[in-house]
Amino acid sequence: MLRNVFDYIVNRTTDSLSDAVHSQGAKSHAGSLLNVHTRMLRNAEDLREATCGADLKVVQLASGCFEGQLTHARIGTLSVSAGDFYPDIRARGVMNPDLVTIGMMIESSGEVMQWDYDVVPGDIVVFPRGVEQEGRFTGRSRYVTLTLGEEDLALYSTGERALQDPEFWTSIHRCRPSSSVRNFIQCEIARKVAQLREGELPASPEATDYFRRSLIEAFVVGILDEQASLYPVRTRHIASRIVRAVEDYVDGMKPERPIHISELCLALHVPRRTLHRAFHETLGIGPMEYIRLRRLAAVHRSLSNPYSAPMSVTQAALNAGFTDLGRFSTYYRRIYGESPSLTRRRAAELN
Repeated sequence: MLRNVFDYIVNRTTDSLSDAVHSQGAKSHAGSLLNVHTRMLRNAEDLREATCGADLKVVQLASGCFEGQLTHARIGTLSVSAGDFYPDIRARGVMNPDLVTIGMMIESSGEVMQWDYDVVPGDIVVFPRGVEQEGRFTGRSRYVTLTLGEEDLALYSTGERALQDPEFWTSIHRCRPSSSVRNFIQCEIARKVAQLREGELPASPEATDYFRRSLIEAFVVGILDEQASLYPVRTRHIASRIVRAVEDYVDGMKPERPIHISELCLALHVPRRTLHRAFHETLGIGPMEYIRLRRLAAVHRSLSNPYSAPMSVTQAALNAGFTDLGRFSTYYRRIYGESPSLTRRRAAELN
C-alpha cells in the first residue's frame, strides 16, 4: 500500500525580517506566482521569523559561531520556509496568528523537542493559527514549513475525512509516519527546497501549481499515513467508473499540462486511497503511472506514424508533458524496448 502512495509524489515575502539578516538573493518566477528569498543568518535572533509570519524569541543555548541560511518562498497562496542552523537554540512564540503552519525536521544531529514531543527527522508537526509553540533544537538542524489557510488545507485534503474536519487543524499534532514513508517524504521535500534555492523553478502557471501541490502532498501523505487506521475509507464508487472518469478528465486537458494526484481527487471527489485502489483493481498500476503511460503512448503514436508531419523527439516529448527528457527516454525505452529516436527513424524509413 505504501508503494502505491509513493507513485504520486513525484512528486509572505520576507520584508519583515530583521535588517540584520543579509540577503543572499531573491528571484521571481512565473510573474507574481512565485517569489523566493534566501538570506544568510549571522545570529540566533535572525531566526525570529523562522517561518512566514512567525514572531519568535530565539535564544542560543550552546557556544560557537551561529551560522545558517533561511529561505522564504511564496507560491500563490502557499508560503514555504526552509532553514538550517547551528548550534543549539530555544525558540518560543506564535508561528502565525492567522494561518496554519505544518513543519518537518529534514535533518538533525541532536535532539529536538516541540512542546513535550520529541521530534525526529520525518515527523510532521501541525501548528494551529495563533497557538504559541516552544521548541529546543540541539546540534545542526534543518527544517521545512508550509503556511496556508484552513480553507486551502481542506481543498487539498478533499476526500480525507480526518483532514477535512476543521477541528483537526485547530489542534496541535505531531505525526510520525512509518519509516519508509518518512524517509521518502524527507527526500521529496528536500529535493523541492533545493529546486527553490537553486532557481530550478517551473516557468508556467500550470507547472507552478503542480509544484505547489506536490509540496503540500508530501506533508499530507505523512499525516495520512499515521491517520489511516483511525479513519477507514468507505466508498460507493465502482473502480472501473473511477478509472474512466480520470481518463475523461485527462482527455479534457491540454496534453502538455501537468496533472497532480490532489487535482484528480478534487475533480472526482474521491479520497486518495480510493483512487489508488480503483486503479490497482482495474489496471494493476497506480493512477500517475497510468497517466504517464498514456502520454508515452501519445509520443509513440506521433513518432511511429510515417504519414504525420516530421517532429523531433524533444518536441514530441514536450507536447505530451514530459519536461525531464532524460527520464522520458528511460520510461520510453522501458516500455517500448527501443529509444524514441529509433522509433522515429523506423517511421521515416517507411515514408
